[in-house]
Amino acid sequence: MPVRRHGVTWEARIQFGGRRLSRSFAARRDAFEWERRTRGRLEDSRVGRTPGYSLEEALHRWLTGEAAALRSHADLIKKVRTIYPFAKGRSLTEVVDVAEALKADAIKRKAAPATVNRKLAILRRIARLAYRQWAWLDQPLGDRITLLPGERQRHVFLTPEGVSSLARHASKSVRDAIMLAALSGLRRGELLALTPQDRQDGALVLKDTKNGRPRVIPLPPEAIGIRLPIRLSSNALEAGFRSARKLAKMPGVRFHDLRHTYASWLIQSGASLTAVRDLLGHSSLAVTSRYSHLAQEHLRKAVSGLPAVGMAGMARGQAKRKKHA
Repeated sequence: MPVRRHGVTWEARIQFGGRRLSRSFAARRDAFEWERRTRGRLEDSRVGRTPGYSLEEALHRWLTGEAAALRSHADLIKKVRTIYPFAKGRSLTEVVDVAEALKADAIKRKAAPATVNRKLAILRRIARLAYRQWAWLDQPLGDRITLLPGERQRHVFLTPEGVSSLARHASKSVRDAIMLAALSGLRRGELLALTPQDRQDGALVLKDTKNGRPRVIPLPPEAIGIRLPIRLSSNALEAGFRSARKLAKMPGVRFHDLRHTYASWLIQSGASLTAVRDLLGHSSLAVTSRYSHLAQEHLRKAVSGLPAVGMAGMARGQAKRKKHA
C-alpha cells in the first residue's frame, strides 16, 4: 500500500525507477495527497515537463532552507503563517495572484504598507528562487510581484556624540558591540558571529554574508582594539542596548540604526555610493541610494570653494562694448 499507519503518523511510500521515497504525516489525507503529487512530479520529470509544485511546498522549502540560516527565522515563521491562508491549495504558478490577494486584503483592512510588503517580499523571494535555483518554475514570476506604495522609510542617523553616549551607558560587552557596529556597519547577526579569525591585517573579512558574497571592511583605530568574539546572545545584546538607550535618554534609537549611522558617516566624509555598497554588503546600488541625499551638504561644501568668476564685471564690459559698437 502507498500509505500505511506507522505509529501515531501516516507514512506514504513511493517506488519509482528504482528509487524509494517516503514521508510521514499526521493526517492520512495529507499522506495520500503527497503521494499523488509526488508521483505526478516524477512522471513530469520523466517526460521532460516542469513538475508542478504548490506554493505551500515552496514556502516550506524556503523556511527549512535559506531562511533557516537567518537570525530572523522565528519572525519569518510568524509572517509565513499569515501567508498560508492565501497560499493554501494554490499552485506555485499562482504566486502572483496570491500576492495580489494579499494586497487587496491589506487595502481592505487598511493595513500599513510596510506590514504587507514584508509578506510580499517573501513571496517574491520564493518565486525568484524557484525560477533561478530550484527549477520549480519556468518563468520569472517573482519579477511580477510589486510592493505596495506609501511605505515610510525609517532611518535614524546618530552623531558621534550620540554613539559615544550610548556606549558610555552600556556594559563592557554591549559597549564593544555598539562601537563595532557604528564603526563597521555590521548587521547584528554578522557582529555576533565574528571570531578572531575574521580579523586580518586591520580589517574584518566576512565570508558568510547575507548576499552570499565575501566582504572586507577596513577598521578605524578605535575598532581594532575590540576583542572578538563579542560574547553576547542576541537577546542579551537587545536587553543591554535597551538599558543603554534608556540611560542615555535616547528611547527611539534601535541597534540597526548604528548600521545606518555608519553609512551616513561614510557618505558625509565623501565616500562614493559604490564604496558604501561594498562596505555594507548591499546587493545593488539601488539599495545604497537611500543614503544619497546625505551627500548634499558635503557637495555644498565642495562647491563653496569655487572661485568667483565676476559675472557683474562681465556684464558691465558687455554693456560698454555694445555702447561703442
